[in-house]
Amino acid sequence: MANEIALTTADRVEIVESIVQMTLPAVEAVTAGMGVRIDTTTGKWTKAKGTEAGEARIWGVATRTVAAGGALTAIRKGVMDGWDLSAMAYDDPVYLSDTDGRLSTVAGTVSTVVGRVIAGTSTTLGVAFDKILSVEVGG
Repeated sequence: MANEIALTTADRVEIVESIVQMTLPAVEAVTAGMGVRIDTTTGKWTKAKGTEAGEARIWGVATRTVAAGGALTAIRKGVMDGWDLSAMAYDDPVYLSDTDGRLSTVAGTVSTVVGRVIAGTSTTLGVAFDKILSVEVGG
């Protein structure tokens, strides 16, 4: 999907602030920055996607890349960096894509907002702020 947001850091995201998080094993391989949900059969993380209501029950965003069976922490509420958000405006919503685990600039079939673009203010004075993701799933 052309509107999917690319991760610019390899196999991890930068955690700026974590307010609500949970660690569980992954039932399948998950890449950093993907939306995850709790598998209702196994109780483990699996990739979320916006194709239908059952798949769009995103719990949070994966903090690193893991193989199936690996321990994975997902952030439900917090601030994360590592995506190329340069084409987006501050306060734009970030959605769950129809592609497994991916985040997008446009809503999937089931419109699910994962968070919003905010200013990362740790840059040098006189330089435009970075654009980072404020994650607030289900809020």
